[in-house]
Amino acid sequence: MWTVTEGGHLPLHSPTFSWRNVAFLLLLSLALEWTSAWLEKKITEKPGVCPKERLSCTTELPNSCLTDFDCEAYLKCCFFACQKKCLDPFREPCRLPVSQGDCNDGARRWYFDFENYRCRSFTYSGCKGNANNFLSEVDCKTSCMLTVKNGQCPLFPFTDRMECPPSCHSDIDCPLTDKCCESRCGFACADAWTVKTGFCPHKPSACAKIDKPKCLQDGECPWGEKCCSHCGLKCIEPKY
Repeated sequence: MWTVTEGGHLPLHSPTFSWRNVAFLLLLSLALEWTSAWLEKKITEKPGVCPKERLSCTTELPNSCLTDFDCEAYLKCCFFACQKKCLDPFREPCRLPVSQGDCNDGARRWYFDFENYRCRSFTYSGCKGNANNFLSEVDCKTSCMLTVKNGQCPLFPFTDRMECPPSCHSDIDCPLTDKCCESRCGFACADAWTVKTGFCPHKPSACAKIDKPKCLQDGECPWGEKCCSHCGLKCIEPKY
């Protein structure tokens, strides 16, 4: 028979007291703490995966966001090009069109011209814009030249979902010369089309009729001609 100690507490050697109870309570406490942290993380994260940082940052730039919910719609707060900024997690930053932003400053920045596979300078207004925005030409080349492969995505890769390969986020996720292309599969690795040098001439402002396509890619055109949109796709002598 056991007795209650002074103060009304059960002795530790009481048959109703078990160290298993202590262990259970500790585990329960840890589980609740882990669940709380997990829920907090989920609440502050939107779907999608941020692109990996590609620069060795010696100086970090001012952040434009702290959490995903500082960003509009489906954009996520990602650390890219040495600062936290709002990015579309489903698009490769180096493929985005140049964007000068909405403010009135005039800072020289660099963006990757995906169509011509080169870095170009532009005037950044100082706020907003997009992730295709680098402090220097070197940063632009480091972030994009090895990430975005030469070649052009085919017009209609994987028209049947049964063909769908694993998804990708950028060209660097794809083997050899394959590129990460938009298709009915979402973004998936596909055989790249060859792109010849030169530029297609400007499209006519109006077309009397649209001809049937004579080509789909530069590789189908003879000699140095390119497959260009000119009232229908056709092989045309490029400009340089």
